[in-house]
Amino acid sequence: MGAGLLAAAAMLPGAARSQPATLKVGQFLDITGGGASAAEAAKLGIDMAVQEINAAGGMAGRKLEMLTADTQTDPTVGVGEIKRLVLQEKVEMVFGPLISQVLLAVLPVVNEAKIPQFGATGSELITPKAAPYYFSVLINAESQAKAMVAQAERALGAKSGAIISDSGAQAKSFVEAMRREMAARGMKLTGTQEYQYRATDMTPQILALKRGNPDTLFLFASSGEDAGNVLKARDDLGWNPKVTGNYTVATFAEAIIKVAGKPALHDTTGLNYTAFTFCDATQLPKPFVDFVTRAKAFAPDKAARLSMTFAAALYDGVFLFKDAVEGSGGKTDGPTVAAWIEANASKHKGILGSLSPSATSHFLVGPDALSAVLPASLISGGLQQRFRCP
Repeated sequence: MGAGLLAAAAMLPGAARSQPATLKVGQFLDITGGGASAAEAAKLGIDMAVQEINAAGGMAGRKLEMLTADTQTDPTVGVGEIKRLVLQEKVEMVFGPLISQVLLAVLPVVNEAKIPQFGATGSELITPKAAPYYFSVLINAESQAKAMVAQAERALGAKSGAIISDSGAQAKSFVEAMRREMAARGMKLTGTQEYQYRATDMTPQILALKRGNPDTLFLFASSGEDAGNVLKARDDLGWNPKVTGNYTVATFAEAIIKVAGKPALHDTTGLNYTAFTFCDATQLPKPFVDFVTRAKAFAPDKAARLSMTFAAALYDGVFLFKDAVEGSGGKTDGPTVAAWIEANASKHKGILGSLSPSATSHFLVGPDALSAVLPASLISGGLQQRFRCP
């Protein structure tokens, strides 16, 4: 009789749950359009992490099933795709996007479904109130502004500066943060200029800023190609201000070189995570070097041409979410995952080093984790030499 009851129980609908269902994840990236170069690197990092997690048994015992959506770097397309992932595919997590205006457009859908999400966006509009279940592996606009003004003041002795940036949401936040930071330090702002994302001719903007004769040109770009076109325009006009660049100027230096050539990076600094920098070439950061070795084995052609530092940041984000889900007893809802990350992410051991989110900021990397670098000093998968070393 006992055996009969067991046999009957095995036929009940819940009996198959001894084998956990897969965990559906939306890979929500800007695969085509202006964000394509960054998205390809991001996808490499995410795909590597997913493969490693699945090979090790999954996330809380559940294998990850990836469903990819292309935002086309277009907020309207992004809304349609996020609705497909959330409402039709029933994903439990979302990895991406990389463009702030795309994220801002899709937040109502993700927030209502209470789905945890991470990406690489930096607009100051992305607050825990606006995006309670979203975290960014990208340094935000304010952190970059603080680091860039400090770099110009300390290293260059700059007393004035001009700003050129794209027209995206993060860039607009950056300009406002720069105005505040420059005013606080008594640095004169000689002019600001904006260009459309993925424009190719920045000559009018550079010419206008040249007239103000600033000590430094602050460059905020969202793609390496844009930064390359700005530096090309500077040289075409025969103007030679020292350029204080943002994270993109460092991380996508190879894209800059393809557009403008390596000499265009003269008198230019960028920002990078200290975890991706070096002073002594014989003592390179082991977590990142090991990641590059695995990436070369995983996808040799992509590892040879994409930003490994950007790929590593997205790779780290996947493993942070794994820690959060497993630390929460397997729960994947947004409120639970977000609460765990706010309380525990500082103890996460990853490639990026120390993380610092809180209940008031979901940007995982703060200004203290940044260093000014020489963008052209690329070695070993994208590591860059710090601007000044002890």
